[in-house]
Amino acid sequence: MKSKELLKKIKYHISEQLAQFTYSRKCRLYCIGAAKTGTHSIDSMFDQTIRSSHEADSEEVIAKILDLSAGKLQDKEVLAFIRKRDKRLRLDVDSSQLNFFLLDFLLKEFPQALYLLTIRDCYSWLDSFMNDSLRRTTTDRWIQLRDFRFQASFFSHPPEELPLKERGLYTLNGYLSYWASHNNKVLTSVPKERLMIVRTNELTQKAYEIADFAGLPRTSIQLKHSHAFKNPTKYHLLREIPEAYLESKIQEYCGPLMERFFPEIKSLSDTAL
Repeated sequence: MKSKELLKKIKYHISEQLAQFTYSRKCRLYCIGAAKTGTHSIDSMFDQTIRSSHEADSEEVIAKILDLSAGKLQDKEVLAFIRKRDKRLRLDVDSSQLNFFLLDFLLKEFPQALYLLTIRDCYSWLDSFMNDSLRRTTTDRWIQLRDFRFQASFFSHPPEELPLKERGLYTLNGYLSYWASHNNKVLTSVPKERLMIVRTNELTQKAYEIADFAGLPRTSIQLKHSHAFKNPTKYHLLREIPEAYLESKIQEYCGPLMERFFPEIKSLSDTAL
């Protein structure tokens, strides 16, 4: 971990203890983009006058998500957890891919909250997620979450996806169905007046508008940090999958959303991958 990130985490944990008694929340903005769509950047772009965090209490939140999906938790228990966490953290900006899995509860519990959907084209999103999975290890809890959202027990690799299978990655059905369901659910669940949608490649360009939407001062934005956590390693796995097969899967799951939000991207050849 870089020293700057470590220092921020130390300051955050100290201020967390004080926040319960001294901090007056400035807004309530949930970034609910999928992983690798800029959620880390959303947290990083705000200065220290704003209480923001990226994937706060992730291990505990994932445990609740998995227990909920397995029917081990009742709705009232999830709401109680959300209330307690919110009271303790008092975040102005809660930026996390995990918020998506608790979206129905957040909408019910905080009817005045605002939501930011960071959305990335499915080609670069898929490429980035696979690159990130291959370049670094993660905890068992995160792997369990990946198994759940990419439906590891349901989908199996066809011959065309041998490059993914050999590297221990999930299926295109798993990845792309999640990308589509994540974005579609947000679009259909969050009231339009409480939702801002920003393409990942436009985060820097839209940074001040994000602050305006949240009701935060533009002076709280640090533009130099609006593209954090870049992937340093590229594996180019999409180029190893038969082109026609890949495009058919993209169209099957992502066609309508891609046409709506990324009309300029018709195929892999339209990307910089």
